[in-house]
Amino acid sequence: MRVLVIDDEDSARRAIAQGLRAAGAEVLEAADGEAGLASALGGAVDLVVLDLRLPGMDGETVLATLRRSSAVPVIVVSSKLHEDDRVGVLDLGADDYLVKPFTIRELEARIRAVLRRTEGDVTSAATIGDVTVHFLPRTATRGGEPVPLTAQEFALLALLVRHRGRIVSRAMLEEAIHPGESLPEDAVSNVVDVLVLRLRRKLGRDLITTRRGQGFIIDGVGR
Repeated sequence: MRVLVIDDEDSARRAIAQGLRAAGAEVLEAADGEAGLASALGGAVDLVVLDLRLPGMDGETVLATLRRSSAVPVIVVSSKLHEDDRVGVLDLGADDYLVKPFTIRELEARIRAVLRRTEGDVTSAATIGDVTVHFLPRTATRGGEPVPLTAQEFALLALLVRHRGRIVSRAMLEEAIHPGESLPEDAVSNVVDVLVLRLRRKLGRDLITTRRGQGFIIDGVGR
């Protein structure tokens, strides 16, 4: 496993890198946003650990820029505690959010959880109507044209497609977009609803059906 750690605090970055190397990972390090983005885009990286408060290009900009061309898993690590900060970066495409300070064991557990989700995507595609979901590159097309999706949007869509014809509970969708996190129920639910709305706008309003009080379903017909 090759992990890129982007953090301007030398002691924190080195501690994370040392802990991950001890666990058997190959670790790349970057001390600012521009260098980190270049490393993420230029090398074969399996996962990025990204701090938000970076000199020059901040972490949010790094994440947003990275998501335009890469679906590499990103775990944001930050001392920002406000719910809006957490929801904001998850909406930008982060796969997980970890509040500083944390232990290396907790970070390793989050990495395993994120990689289980991404490695669980089968190396095939599923087509529903004019929408095709490509699981391995984590992309989607509609009518043969690429549709840009955030990491959260794709995670929710992929889960629904894998369970097409069956109702997927809100709790399952919450876990897919907030792995390992226990967020306030109303906050998480709002994010699920926003993501479903965005997917309907991008892929067709009839693709995902709401089953009130039960969850959501893709019925496999595609209209």
